[in-house]
Amino acid sequence: MTGPFKTLFGMLLLAMALIGPAKAASKVALVIGNGAYQSMPSLRNPANDANLIAGKLTGLGFDVVRIVDGDRADFWDGLKTFGRRAQNADVALVFYAGHGVQVNGQNWLLPVDAEIEASTDLPAQALKANDLLEIMEASGARLKLVFFDACRNNPLPRSLSRGAANGLARLEANAAGMMIAFATSPGDVALDGSGQNSPFTEALARYIDTPDLEVRHLMGRVRESVYTTTGERQLPWLNEALIGEFYFGGKIGNAPRPTTQAPPAVPAPQAEISVSRTEPRHQAIPSYREDLCRSTYRTGSNLMFCASSMLDPQYGNRYGTANLYDGNPSTAWVEGVAGNGAGQKVLIAFDRPRLLSGFEIVNGYAKNRDIYRKNARVQTARLKLSDGSSQILSLPDAMNANRFSFGTPVEATWLELEIGSVFPGSKYTDTALSEFVPVFAD
Repeated sequence: MTGPFKTLFGMLLLAMALIGPAKAASKVALVIGNGAYQSMPSLRNPANDANLIAGKLTGLGFDVVRIVDGDRADFWDGLKTFGRRAQNADVALVFYAGHGVQVNGQNWLLPVDAEIEASTDLPAQALKANDLLEIMEASGARLKLVFFDACRNNPLPRSLSRGAANGLARLEANAAGMMIAFATSPGDVALDGSGQNSPFTEALARYIDTPDLEVRHLMGRVRESVYTTTGERQLPWLNEALIGEFYFGGKIGNAPRPTTQAPPAVPAPQAEISVSRTEPRHQAIPSYREDLCRSTYRTGSNLMFCASSMLDPQYGNRYGTANLYDGNPSTAWVEGVAGNGAGQKVLIAFDRPRLLSGFEIVNGYAKNRDIYRKNARVQTARLKLSDGSSQILSLPDAMNANRFSFGTPVEATWLELEIGSVFPGSKYTDTALSEFVPVFAD
């Protein structure tokens, strides 16, 4: 490995070594989906694939570092964040969807700004898969899981045909507790899929949260599903050196606590909310139009999500409040009034008093970086609780999930977020939120 990536990679390993033993999140994931390539053929589904898997892992209690259409700087920042959070974790997981190439037996993962005209360009502009595995080994995580949905057709120019091959080369799980899964067999080409997701990602997302399904059996189901749905053209491949068993969805009778009580998926630091109490508890639930409300059962309560307005469906997409709790950042609630949405509100009401420790939010329309920037995002908002307390919040202009926490949990029957100012969109004035869910302490 030579060039800038080698320097950055060495600095990262050094930083991890200097950090030393630390209390880590129990489950940490790096999820990358690259499709909007600038100098090679684009891919339709990787952004969707990354968002789908990131949503699933967040719901399963993973602390997720998510990169969508990432350039070299994004790769480095994501690797640095992931490596530090994965120190001594119970589970460290990497999922990559996008262009991956095999040259002279080495696998390379390509940022969207990579410009590869000769094999000598690869070390400076791409990430070697083996180096990613080395980061995971250096983290000291007990369980190390890698998923590569990156075996598409080789996008490199014909001048690189010598030494290049279809698909990815076989990778060995040489470290104890490691598992490596490819979307297809080494040297074969995986399909991007005709739907919203690749066949491999769709199957993985469908089965990953199944209770009592050990990870080896999970991959057996994924393999069978992909082989069948692709007309026996694609056969996922697995190489593992796992010690013991692991269940993403937990075991019946020993299942994990509700997902919002698991370690938060927060690529950015938590923000603490200080509330000013103005009236006795609990005020009546604010009134909203029935057709702008949706109900769901989660975390031990019936929850009602309402909005003061909603953008009309367009191009087959719907923008209602159900998108706020579906765990999929590729969908969003979008306000539906003229202007930038200032004054529009979102309400979450509970069926009984709950001990509220905060909330998690994904700002903007986080389907991919392009759509995120085209639409407006919330800059400031007023948070109001049923006990009369309120606080002005500043939201980061970032596609990552962020958790806002109270210093001390507060008993509440509802919370309401009112848009104040916004980060303007480059094309549309509509303001969006992709996820907004309460986090309970009881």
